[in-house]
Amino acid sequence: MQPNRGGFVNCLFHKEKTPSLKLYPTHFHCYGCQKHGDIITLTEQLFTLPPYQAAQKLAQDFNIIRGDTYKNMKPRISEQMKYYQQEQKTFQLLNDYCLFLEKWREDFKPETPDEDFHPLFIESLTMYEQYNYYRDIFIIGTEDERRELMKTCAKEISNLEERFTQPIKTKRSISYER
Repeated sequence: MQPNRGGFVNCLFHKEKTPSLKLYPTHFHCYGCQKHGDIITLTEQLFTLPPYQAAQKLAQDFNIIRGDTYKNMKPRISEQMKYYQQEQKTFQLLNDYCLFLEKWREDFKPETPDEDFHPLFIESLTMYEQYNYYRDIFIIGTEDERRELMKTCAKEISNLEERFTQPIKTKRSISYER
């Protein structure tokens, strides 16, 4: 059964020369005989099966797991998915840190020429270019470049992650944490 450009096929429920059965993502409808149904109804007619056997055939053909089998399965995350999740987490951390550095540069800049530099202002000046470069690798770099960065900078990223689990200090706070 190959649909035409409009998504119509010849109806299985009556004889016709012009396709009148429209296939939709969730159901079908024949504009000739007004037959309407879901994929199980269509499978019943196509293979002349009772409803339960049609459902079983679909489950087998499309590797659909039955409820009792599904309950006994443990979720498995592929190595590729684990890497992707770690990459997303690392990018988010680098992006957040760069945004903090930008904010600290503005929030903690000296208000007078005689005022001492706040440690977060100094950090924003010294660390921004490096971490912005790391962030750029995640934005425009290749997968190999991202992998290499995550491998070579694992300790730095881990330290940054630990630091960001602490509460954020407000502008000009006494504590210089972060």
